[in-house]
Amino acid sequence: MSTFTLDIDTSLSALPSPERERVALYGARLLFTEMEGRLALAAREVARFEQKYKTTLAQLNEAGLPEEAGLEAHEDYVEWSGWQAACDETGQILDTLQTILETADALTPAS
Repeated sequence: MSTFTLDIDTSLSALPSPERERVALYGARLLFTEMEGRLALAAREVARFEQKYKTTLAQLNEAGLPEEAGLEAHEDYVEWSGWQAACDETGQILDTLQTILETADALTPAS
């Protein structure tokens, strides 16, 4: 199996500025759509755990797992934490991409 390495910075710098901007904006739009789907999935999973345990993860973290919590609750806690982290991270990525896209839209002359 061969390994392929692409030096993105060097490759992009070889393009003229308008094409670099087009690549960045096209990629930002695609990534935004992908991240929206990821956030929707993570939010559904977080909501499933909130419904199951009738609490939020933040409240559970504050109170702690009950001493009688079994293996399933501990496993759910780990999975729930992962989905919550995915929500948080994806939300931050979406915020950044939204800023990029709004700035680009504001700078693009109306046709």
